[in-house]
Amino acid sequence: MTDHTSSTPAVSYELTLKALANVRANLEETPLSRSIALSALTGREIMLKWDNKLITGSFKERGAVNFLCHLLESGPVSAVCAASAGNHALGLSYHSKRFGIRCVLVMPKSAPLVKVQSCERNGADIILHGDTFNDAFSYAQELCDREGYTFIPPFDHPLIIAGQASLAHELLAQSADFDSIIVPIGGGGLMAGVITVLRAMRPDIYILGVQSSWAVMHSASSWHGLPRLQPMTIADGIAVKQIGAITGPIIRSSVDALVSVNEQETATALVQFLEREHVVVEGCAAVTLAAINAGHLPERCKKPVLIVTGSNIDVNLLSRLLGREMSQRDRLVRLRASLPDRPGVLHFLSGVIANEGANVLEVTHDRSFAREPGNVEITLIIEVRDAAQRERIVSLLEESGIPITLI
Repeated sequence: MTDHTSSTPAVSYELTLKALANVRANLEETPLSRSIALSALTGREIMLKWDNKLITGSFKERGAVNFLCHLLESGPVSAVCAASAGNHALGLSYHSKRFGIRCVLVMPKSAPLVKVQSCERNGADIILHGDTFNDAFSYAQELCDREGYTFIPPFDHPLIIAGQASLAHELLAQSADFDSIIVPIGGGGLMAGVITVLRAMRPDIYILGVQSSWAVMHSASSWHGLPRLQPMTIADGIAVKQIGAITGPIIRSSVDALVSVNEQETATALVQFLEREHVVVEGCAAVTLAAINAGHLPERCKKPVLIVTGSNIDVNLLSRLLGREMSQRDRLVRLRASLPDRPGVLHFLSGVIANEGANVLEVTHDRSFAREPGNVEITLIIEVRDAAQRERIVSLLEESGIPITLI
């Protein structure tokens, strides 16, 4: 592994200014806007910093660009290597291609397919290894030691932190009218950068960090070396078991509060972004709104900025989350009916539902495991307007002699 530690400066406000120059020379400024819809939803004046508008859909480009610019100051670079669950890989692969540098990426096997394919389109060599980011990280370091690649960490490095800090410099130039900021935390690179700038320029700002409960659970757990199924998190962009050794002290010394939100809270906020703001975000971006919904931001903070860190979500996952949200709002209903197995029964069943103005989305038949001999069990997923229409349909079906089980 090529060692650049000797030329690596400590994290400082001055370092963030140099990084800002590198970022400005390579990236467009991302917009800041007030959200009328989310302000109405939360009762606060919500501002959104749209870092999902960068070319690869994530703030991670900032740190990657700054690191690459630093490397190129010393001369040509043959190859760089990184471990990433997705967004760091996207930013690094895209800008490595721009600078004509070979990029090797180690990604966990669970990395979203959309991110893997995007990195491949950027010309990167992809290696899928391990079940978690930590597995991929260890293997990437081994690979760099063996092949002599330059390792570019996703968050725990002064140059990465300084690059991410450019977001806070942009924010201060765009508006002074905010009293708090909510930042997602995985390894902590973005938060450490934001803190470095804001504590120097606006020490009055309340800074709230949000982790996924997945990360908190993993950092506190001990599995004693036993095999265990890895749970999934929809906030894969911050699915990091430990905040970094460099980022951690910066965050702990200056953050006002560090909280976590669970999968349900994250999923709800993700759908709210789509429904209210008409924008697709990934789970790691939705945790900021989830934190407000969960009551983690003090009441005195009336004008928060939410960092929209990325939009790289797998469309299949998005579809499942939307379906789940609709079922929880009583817009989708799954019910099971046991009917005599003869022609016309499905027509009768669907006719009752259609007459009530509901829409049948899916039908499955089960004869082998039917509870009554000679019957077929039919499971339907139907779309309804609300809980009242659901109850009316169930009542009509039962009045028609069809026993119904809601699933």
